[in-house]
Parts: sequence; structure tokens; C-alpha cells
Amino acid sequence: MPMAVLVVARMAGDPDQLAEKILEHLTPVMNEVGPRGGALWHSLAKTPDGVLVVDVWESPGGLAAALGDQRVQEAMARAGLPQPQVDTYELVEHRGL
Repeated sequence: MPMAVLVVARMAGDPDQLAEKILEHLTPVMNEVGPRGGALWHSLAKTPDGVLVVDVWESPGGLAAALGDQRVQEAMARAGLPQPQVDTYELVEHRGL
């Protein structure tokens, strides 16, 4: 069974503008692409210097396929989003409380 991954992505810039662009352009596409690729959980938060996205994916391959999807790349370009700094970690435990 493939290992699940925790994904932490950061984008620098104006937090309000970045969040608005993500919600308008990227979220609708990821709502279609993500579940098919194994997205299990998603969050978006504003930080003092940008935004932070934390996701859980069933496997690194599903994440890579989603991020490489042409619709995702086009949505990021349309929104004028910067390339995120993405860190991926092997998920040891994940549960709802």
C-alpha cells in the first residue's frame, strides 16, 4: 500500500490577495482533480507573509499527478500565483478527533 503524505505548501505575498486568488481560480479545479488523485484533507491559512496550504494525500504519486495536471497549472497561471514552496512528509498517523 502506498504511503500517505502530509504536504505543506507556502506562497509568499499579500495574504488576502493570495487567498482570494486561490479560492477563485485554484479551488474549483482542485475540487475536481484532488479527489481523483487521492486528496484526503485540505486546509488554507493566511500567514503574516503569505498563505499556507496543508494537505493529506493517499500517495506522493497522486499529489504529483494533481500538481502536474494541465488544468491545475492553467488555474495557477490565470490567478497569477507564485510557485509554492512545497515540502512533503511521510504521514505516520492521521485521524479525526
